[in-house]
Amino acid sequence: MSLVDSNCNFRNEVQHLRATYERKRNSTNLYPPVGRPVYGIEVRAVDDIDQHTFWYELEDSKNLQCIRLYDIPGTLSGDILRLNKQLPTMSNEKNYEIQGDKIVPLETVPTPRRFESDAENLTSELCKLPEIAVDPDKHFVKQGKYRSEIRNLLTCQGGSCPGVPISPHIIQLLGKSADGHLVFEKQNPRYILAFVHDFCRYRSWILQIITGLAALHSVGIVHRDLRIDNLVFSTDATRVWIIDLEGRWGNWRAPEVSDGAGLDAGWTEMSDIYDLGSLIKDMIYGNVPLTLQVDWDAPTLLKPVVEACTRDSPSDRPSLSRLHDMVTGIAA
Repeated sequence: MSLVDSNCNFRNEVQHLRATYERKRNSTNLYPPVGRPVYGIEVRAVDDIDQHTFWYELEDSKNLQCIRLYDIPGTLSGDILRLNKQLPTMSNEKNYEIQGDKIVPLETVPTPRRFESDAENLTSELCKLPEIAVDPDKHFVKQGKYRSEIRNLLTCQGGSCPGVPISPHIIQLLGKSADGHLVFEKQNPRYILAFVHDFCRYRSWILQIITGLAALHSVGIVHRDLRIDNLVFSTDATRVWIIDLEGRWGNWRAPEVSDGAGLDAGWTEMSDIYDLGSLIKDMIYGNVPLTLQVDWDAPTLLKPVVEACTRDSPSDRPSLSRLHDMVTGIAA
């Protein structure tokens, strides 16, 4: 098969996967656009069953409707979570839960979790950074929140600023602005992923991300929050950088990472690899799928890589070196 034919087949498969996703998304009233706006979602395991609590905004009201669904496969609540059935049509004012096939009122209505700011005082860290005259056409600025982000960024560029990056695929800290924001070279956010690209482009991005992640791990940094929102791309889409090196809060996708355990939730280099598998699928779909209860397929060429990254046991996941070889060796 020629490279042209291979790329055409790959693009057609990605377009089919995206179309399937859109049909699924647009047929459920669990989420917008068919469903009402979601104010918040919380997932909590109780007696080995995940309970999904949704708070929906009500029209012309400051109140919220609370609905809880138990993740029990093969039942009404499990089918709703997998987008195979609709939420029952009931009064918008009624709070209820669905346990399997049983619909009952919520006796105790929980309130959405409130997240208090835990931003730290960065004065001492900012004092060590050079001041940059910010040019909006050339620079991106962000408000730093944690000392760990500045420490991690400096570690990745030889301990100084601007320093020498240890990888061309980790964002470089240039300094601080006059008002104390962190300054970086301006790049393009992940919206380029909305377009369908040739397989060779995705492979190049994945290899660059693997290389950047390996550099982070080589200096003892676990990213914790590897996702498409934490990638930026060059204008010509040939280069990708990993950003947001806070190393603090992160994803709870890996099975060994415990939601609700705070900063000691169990993030490791191997949970980063799990997140890499999820990230690859998100790049293909151009977005983060709205629910993990549906097993969104990866395209055939990348399926073995995604499956290897997302194995339940951390010890069964491949090393980054092995993943690099796997991706390089894909015959396209």
